[in-house]
Amino acid sequence: MSRSNPIRIKQWISRFIVGACDRGFAIYDRIHTLLKHPSIESVSTAELRASQLDGGKDSYVLVDVRSENEQAISRIPGAITAKDYETNRQSFSGRTIVPYCTVGGRSYLYARHLASLGIPTKNYRESILGWCKAGYVLESPTGFPTRNVHPYWRIFDIPADYEISKK
Repeated sequence: MSRSNPIRIKQWISRFIVGACDRGFAIYDRIHTLLKHPSIESVSTAELRASQLDGGKDSYVLVDVRSENEQAISRIPGAITAKDYETNRQSFSGRTIVPYCTVGGRSYLYARHLASLGIPTKNYRESILGWCKAGYVLESPTGFPTRNVHPYWRIFDIPADYEISKK
C-alpha cells in the first residue's frame, strides 16, 4: 500500500460525511417546507466573501455556532459567537444572520431556530471547511490572521496549508 492511499481514503470518508450531511439536511429542510415552515437558504463561500468585502450595513452577520474549544483556535474573520449574538440580538435587527459551524449541520439547526423566531437567516452550509477549501485566512480569538483550524473531527479533509489544532 502506498503512502497516498490512507490520504485518499481519508479524503473519500470526509467527502462522504459532508455529502451525507448535505443530503440529510436538504431532506430535513424539504420536510419542514412541506409543513409550511420557511425554507432555509444557503450562502456560498463566494457570496459570504463578497458580503465581507462590501462591509456595508446590509452585510451578513456571521455567527459562529461551534463549541468554545473550536472557537478558541480560530474563526472566520468578522464572525461573532452565538453567545455574543444572543446577548446583543437587538443590535442586529433587520440584518440577515448567517450561522456557520464545521460542515453546516449545527449552523442549519441554529438558522432553523432563528427562522422560527422570524429572524432573517441563511445557512453557510460550506462552513469552516468551505472557507479553508477556498484558501481564505482565519482569525485567531485575539484577531490575528492564522491558518490554525479546529476541524471538529480529524477525519475532515483540511487543505495542507492549514494547521489542525485541538484544545
